[in-house]
Amino acid sequence: MKETFRYKNWEVVYTPEDGARLDKLAYNGVDLLTTEPGTFRPPKTDYGSYETRPVYGYDDCFPSVEECAYPGSFWQVPDHGEVCWLSWNCERHTDRLLFSVESEALPVVFHREMRFAENTLIWSFLVRNKSDRMLPFQHVIHPLMPLSQIKEVQLPPFDSVYDEIGQKTLNLKQPEEVRAFLADQSIGTANMLFLRKIKEGKLSLTFRAGLTLEMTFPSALFPSIGIWWNNAGYPDEPGIRRDECAFEPIPGLNSRLSDAHENGLCLNLPPEDETSWQIEWKIT
Repeated sequence: MKETFRYKNWEVVYTPEDGARLDKLAYNGVDLLTTEPGTFRPPKTDYGSYETRPVYGYDDCFPSVEECAYPGSFWQVPDHGEVCWLSWNCERHTDRLLFSVESEALPVVFHREMRFAENTLIWSFLVRNKSDRMLPFQHVIHPLMPLSQIKEVQLPPFDSVYDEIGQKTLNLKQPEEVRAFLADQSIGTANMLFLRKIKEGKLSLTFRAGLTLEMTFPSALFPSIGIWWNNAGYPDEPGIRRDECAFEPIPGLNSRLSDAHENGLCLNLPPEDETSWQIEWKIT
């Protein structure tokens, strides 16, 4: 059941039973996320299990985004991770929302705290390991935003840009070149890019409604930024192509845990311990 939370300029609608999805996240009446479609049907072609439910808003991808074998296990991590498929617990406070969920496949508890102030939102994440072994993982925030409402993008310097769909490294060397590349993408196209070895954990998006969202995060933990830029090109079937984009700090060179683990870039949770990190959104 959808629930509504308001604090100062912020409005949040969320569904604990549906992976603690954020159905709406608005600031001063401006929707920062894509909203639930009026009607939904899954694609006729197999685009992965994530596409079998409505795709919009925000959810968490843990312990991987892409489906893969969990390191050292026979468990296959589901498409877009496990926790977005589970029912979560939620606590409401005056200026905070606290979400938590216990994995059904791993001995971990995952927490998401959203702490609101006048023009800031602090996302605090914590993972607790209940086992006696080290547990590798990726966590990737998945905020789908309306691409057509994004006016400008500012990105940090980086070493390289990898095109996941085209399976190649692009000849883009500067943030301005990536911004121009995205602006040149025509309607009916979709791109998944990885900005690798970023020099600073910071980016910003300016909406046509006039506000700018600045995101800061620890680049030591998240050395890449995933850019999903879907200009009504995916899923490629009439009536269900979406207008959306996402900018996602990633612990790895891509969003596949097995690769991040092999490259020594995933996050690791010590036995019977916990680890935490924060991402800040500031609105101007």
